Amino acid sequence: MSCDTISNFIFYIVLFGSTVFINKYVLSVLRFTYPTIYQGWQTLVGGLLLRLLLYKSSWLTVSPTPMDKAGFISLVPSFLFFVAGIVASSKALANLSIGMFLCLHNTLPSVLYLLDVFLNLRGSSGGAVGEKSSSSSGGDKSCSKCSVLAAVLVLLTAMAAVFMDLDITFSDSPYFWLVVSLLCVAVQRLHSRIADARYTEIDKLYFSYVFSVVVLAPASLYLEEAFNVLDFPHASRLDFMGACLLVGVLALVLSLHTIKVQEHQLFGKLDAVSKLLTSVASVFVFEDQLSSEVMALLLLNLCFGLLVPYVSKTSTADSTDDWPATAAEDSDTEQLIQEQTSS
Repeated sequence: MSCDTISNFIFYIVLFGSTVFINKYVLSVLRFTYPTIYQGWQTLVGGLLLRLLLYKSSWLTVSPTPMDKAGFISLVPSFLFFVAGIVASSKALANLSIGMFLCLHNTLPSVLYLLDVFLNLRGSSGGAVGEKSSSSSGGDKSCSKCSVLAAVLVLLTAMAAVFMDLDITFSDSPYFWLVVSLLCVAVQRLHSRIADARYTEIDKLYFSYVFSVVVLAPASLYLEEAFNVLDFPHASRLDFMGACLLVGVLALVLSLHTIKVQEHQLFGKLDAVSKLLTSVASVFVFEDQLSSEVMALLLLNLCFGLLVPYVSKTSTADSTDDWPATAAEDSDTEQLIQEQTSS
């Protein structure tokens, strides 16, 4: 592995952890519980910075694709799920520990992987399966079985961790909002496979930001959060203003860096390591009320996630072996890759 690859991986881990920690600080420590305002501000900052980066074409090696009627109709479901996902994610993170939040987010790659495995098995003919089996080594078979088992264990440990939390109530609970967030991200990921291929992942990110600002601004007025936020006691604190500005910048940088590294064959493990390290570090930064049994289940869940292959947005369970070298290459393959985990 080259030094450039290692530095990109380390940068991703730092970005991921920093973004989650700052979001948690604003939402839980400062108790800024106005998701339409908070996410509207983040997407406004991200959209303006991304527009500037796209204007300075030398900073990004892509040119924005203009939005037309056909493109909007194709992408509007993705925009809607993006907005719903980031709002629900904020409401969940505000009341869950980082470990539990990332543990449940860890189930999404497992669900997508198992879904792709099921579709591949269902769609394969008997001859094709036999041919594939004869050309596969025993190590590949055992690796595939190990991956499926790990994905199942991720789901089981996540469910066990949730049900062992005795304070759980699904009446407007953070678990409900996290389930909504996961469903939105999953549908968005699956929809990206059939969306208009003219638009790069950076295009989709930019238009998602714009759509979010347009939707969340009137929503904050309708829900009266725009008026209630005037009474927020920490509005004049420098750490609050700095954190809100910084998290918007970090979220954009994380999304752009994810676009760069997402198709590497080790991205699944990189993402799992990022969740594991962030969860462990959060124990020393934030106060968690979880029992030792639940924390053990969270640790097992995040460790099993290391064995689950990453499923790209345009491919099946098999991961890509090559590093995405150029924007032209990405353009020829539907220009994959982006994600906000909107934490």
